[in-house]
Formats: sequence, C-alpha cells, structure tokens
Amino acid sequence: MRKNLSAVMASLIILGSAYPVFAAPKNVYTDADSGFAVKTANPSIEYASRHSYGFQENDSRTDSFNSVVAIPADVVAKKTGLPFSTKEFQAQLAAEMKKKSAVESEYALFRPETYQSANKKADYETAEDSLFDIFREEDMENGVFSYETKTVGKRNYYVISLQSPGAFDKEKDIDRNASDVKLYLTSENDILYVAESYCSAETEEAKKAAAEAGNKDTSLKETYQENGISMKTADDAMKNPTAVQKALLPLTEVPLTDPGFQKSLQKEREGLLKGLSFFKPDKKKAAFEMNDPVLKQKIVLPNDWLYLRGTPNLKDMDGVKLNIAWAAPHTMLNKFATVCMNSNVKRDLKPDEIYDLYDESVFFTSYSYKKGKDKNISDLIDEIFNIPQADMQKALDEAMPSLLNNENLKKYAVLSNTKANILNDGKQIQFSLASNVKVMDKYDFMTRGVLRGTKDKGLFSLYVAKGDKAKTEAVLNMADKVKLLPEK
Repeated sequence: MRKNLSAVMASLIILGSAYPVFAAPKNVYTDADSGFAVKTANPSIEYASRHSYGFQENDSRTDSFNSVVAIPADVVAKKTGLPFSTKEFQAQLAAEMKKKSAVESEYALFRPETYQSANKKADYETAEDSLFDIFREEDMENGVFSYETKTVGKRNYYVISLQSPGAFDKEKDIDRNASDVKLYLTSENDILYVAESYCSAETEEAKKAAAEAGNKDTSLKETYQENGISMKTADDAMKNPTAVQKALLPLTEVPLTDPGFQKSLQKEREGLLKGLSFFKPDKKKAAFEMNDPVLKQKIVLPNDWLYLRGTPNLKDMDGVKLNIAWAAPHTMLNKFATVCMNSNVKRDLKPDEIYDLYDESVFFTSYSYKKGKDKNISDLIDEIFNIPQADMQKALDEAMPSLLNNENLKKYAVLSNTKANILNDGKQIQFSLASNVKVMDKYDFMTRGVLRGTKDKGLFSLYVAKGDKAKTEAVLNMADKVKLLPEK
C-alpha cells in the first residue's frame, strides 16, 4: 500500500524528511498474526499496521519504497465475491507458469483492477478494508501493464508491472509523476501476500517548467533534510500541503527508463524478495505492537492503528540515541488519503477541511543516554535529579500563570482546564501536562503531554484529539505504561 498510507503519513508529520540520515542495524520485521517476515538492511523510514509493513532503505539508489501486505482469506473473498484458498491460488499460478507468453489473466487476483483504490476510502470501517488499495484511477487510465511469473528460491510469484509516463500540462493543471511499480503475488496459509516495489520521478516537462518559473517546491525535500522542522518549513506545509506531499514522496532524480536506474531497481527488488519469508501464523492474536529499538521493548497500540517510525543518527550528540514515531487510526489516515490523493484536488486544503478529517494521534519520542566524552551532559543530568520535588513543583506552579496568560500564545491558542504536575523520586522524573486547547479561536483539541526519564533513558509522548475529550484512553496513557526502571 504505497502512497496512500506511507506518503500521507509522511506529509502529515514531515517525519521522514526531518532526519535524513538514519542508523539502524540489520533487522527483521515479523508479523506473527499474518505469517510473514521482512529482512531490511538500513531503513530510513518504516510504517506498520496489522497485516502490513513498509520501508524505504536509506542507501537505496532508486529511492524506491517497498511494502508487504497480508490479506486474510475472508477479506479476499469479500473483495472478489469468491472463496479463497492457497490451494486454489497455487493452482492458478501453476497454470500461468505453463503459458509460453504472459497475457492478462482471467483470474481476479491476477488482474490490476482488483487492486484499484476505491473511490470512497473514507467510508472504510476497518484497516482490512483498504488492503487492496494500490493503483489509482489515473494509473488504470494512463499506465501500461504487463504480466509475468517469477521464481525466487523455492517461492513462485505472479507479477503485475505498471509503467506510467506521467504527464504535465500547466494550462490544464495536470502534474502527474512518472511511476514504475511491481506487485509480487503469492500465497501461503490461506493468506494472499502482496509485495510491492514503488518508485516515481518527475516528468522532464514538469522539471523544466519548475525551473523556468523559479518554483522552489522541488527543493522542499532538500530543505527539510538540511534544516529539519522549523517555523518556516511548518508554514510552508500549511500553505502548500500538495507541494509538501510531492516533496516527500520517494522521487528518483533520473528518468525511470535510464538503463543504470533500471539495473539498480531490479537488484533492489531481488533483495526485497530474498528478504521475505513466510510461516504459519500465530493464532493467539497478540496485541499490535510497535518495536522501540532505543528502549528495547514493545509498545502496545490499538489493533486498528498504524505507525510510522525512524531512528535518526545524532552525530553531534555524544552518547544519545533517539527513536521517533507517530501513530494514528488507520481510518483517519484513509480519510486524508482520499482527499490528498484525489487527482481532482488541485488546491490547498483549508484549515476547516483538515480539522474535519482529523481525529486523534500520538507523537512519541524515546531516548537513551550513555556517558560519553562530554561530561557536561552527565553533570547536568545529575544536577536536575538532585533538585527536590517540592522545588520543582513550586517552579512549575509559578510558571504556569505566565504560560496561560501569554498574549502572544493566545493569538494562536488558548489553553483551558490545564493540569500540570511533576514528580521526582531521585530515580525517575515525570512531568505531565493535560489541557484543552482552542486554536485560532475556532478549533478545539484535547492534549496530554508526558515527559518521563531516568538518568540514562526516557520518553516524550504528546497525544492530541479533536474535541474536548480523549478518544482512546489506552493511547492517552501509553507513556505511563512504558517501563524505564528495573522490575523489583
């Protein structure tokens, strides 16, 4: 599920481009419920939900984005109107492999229209409803499809390929990127597995027009990578979310038909398939969890949520490691996808529209600290932990009126029903702040921020829900359940 999930999330929080260099060990993402595992080398960004996982390798020469989706038999049957089993799939695949030349099959799962995004994704009730969403309407109209079968190791795949040249017409307000997509279809355990490799590039006409117009939109990605999040980049995002979305999609800088590019792309796609493995799913239906490589533990999320995460390489912060993640309901993201990916929408989203689409989400950052060469950091940490709790609470109580009555802040947001407290037992410090917030005297939100830490690790969590009440209590209190101190 390429752009409709990963790119929309990246556009929403601008996480993927805020930290361009990531350092992560070789790892394997395992979905026990769905019976698949994906080996990655050094992903710059990852997303996951129940039944799906996607990533982009940091050292990719093609800027391709890869994903794997596991579609249960009942969901396949609901989509096609026919019962589904691995036995039937493998029989259909064996028949295709015997053909001398590949042509479009009559079998529904081998036809691209089966994977066309629905027009009313906002009406989806569960995450499973969108597992078939891959090709957009414009892909079906303008793309060139081809078909083949492929064997990697002992695993056979049916392959659907899409090459779209893209289009640019300033007068007609058309600007579609060129794309190169491959779907690798296989089945095991009565589950349909869809592995996708997606990459795109601006058309030469669009590049030329942007250069002639002095358009800076094409440099947004580089701006975010160099400067991270700032008031300027945040302002750009609010003024032109379409440009931000375009900047954050994994765009290659060379034409997709370039022989060197195609050679690298095929090599990376072979790597994707070789890194896939399948096994019998765990029927215990374990909770959906987000792995935190910094705190080295699993963090439970609601089953119908999706998260995006990355681990930035902080070269200038001696001994510090960070994990940054953002999570939200799958159905909310589909609402944004419906609007942001609609080819007929050629204008910026208005604040009212964004507020209408928004529901709730949580931003999560964890850190660990190992004493390094810079003793100033260690000394500062010790000094903070030696401050008596009473003194901390007193300082907080004195600071809150200034915050709540700050006239500059009130121009943008007014806080009410604010509760703030701080605890320090010498081993762990926790600061929490919950408040209702009215933004621009019009939009109501409920927020809760938590900062917890020991001398060597900690986390920050910010929950934001539309309206005046929390919607998902488990996510609201997620940071409270993370273990930082050893079990007694």
